[in-house]
Amino acid sequence: MYPFIEKYDESLDKALVTQACDGSRLAMEKLIRLHQRFIYNVALKLVRDADDAADLTQEVLIRMITKLSLYNGTSSFRTWLYRMVTNHFISSRRKKAEKEVISFNKLGVVIDELHDNEDMSTDEQVQYSDHITDVRNNCMSSMLLCLDRQQRVVFVLGGVFNIKSTIASALLDITPENFRKQLSRAKADLFQFMNHKCGLINPENPCRCFKKTKGFIKEGKIDVTTQTFKPEYQQSIFSVSVAKNEELDDLMEGKYLRFFTSQVYTNTNVGDKLIETLLFDPQIKKLFHLN
Repeated sequence: MYPFIEKYDESLDKALVTQACDGSRLAMEKLIRLHQRFIYNVALKLVRDADDAADLTQEVLIRMITKLSLYNGTSSFRTWLYRMVTNHFISSRRKKAEKEVISFNKLGVVIDELHDNEDMSTDEQVQYSDHITDVRNNCMSSMLLCLDRQQRVVFVLGGVFNIKSTIASALLDITPENFRKQLSRAKADLFQFMNHKCGLINPENPCRCFKKTKGFIKEGKIDVTTQTFKPEYQQSIFSVSVAKNEELDDLMEGKYLRFFTSQVYTNTNVGDKLIETLLFDPQIKKLFHLN
């Protein structure tokens, strides 16, 4: 489920919250399953590593469960929940990838020096197209890590998931004008770097995803016998967000942003383990009178 489509049914959230607070374990499970995928995908864009993203998602879902009785209905549930999500993501301790990628300058050095002399034939580029896409997506994720946490959250919400400033600003408790200014600065930093380094954006740049992919294959970091993307993961972020943010329609920006919005919208079952364990915890059962 993508919670920020224009036709999102907020009444379903409120009904599930009411039922969960009245003791329905099934309603609590549905609430977790309804929001876990989007939360995980936001986390994955923020920290790049799948395990760290799963941990962040689980931490937020636990907060949602334990604080659910505090939701008073004065705002939409998704605003209440995703304000909690963004606050937690911004304030959580730095993750592994964030310690590896610390600045555009350092990332630029890696891009310049890593497997710069490799090459792929046209046939190889077709054969390994999924792996090349995977390497490209990891590179894009590394670029996001060069932004500070606040900038990253703003860009992920507005630039990757196309959430309108009137909604995204409420999640960060800032004005829509402030959100647009922060988004503009984040985009400018990213796009300046891409113009100077990314061969997809500027053909004069030497960096090519297939060169890096060839090097990773030689190093054994990519197993060419496996399929990079499982079929159930091949849905793109753009396909689920659907509505275009009018602030992102500029053609010049569009050629950069499409690389972010075309990335995979990943499935996750991170909430399943939570359902199996936390909802059977005696304290949680007692708190919600779960049946």
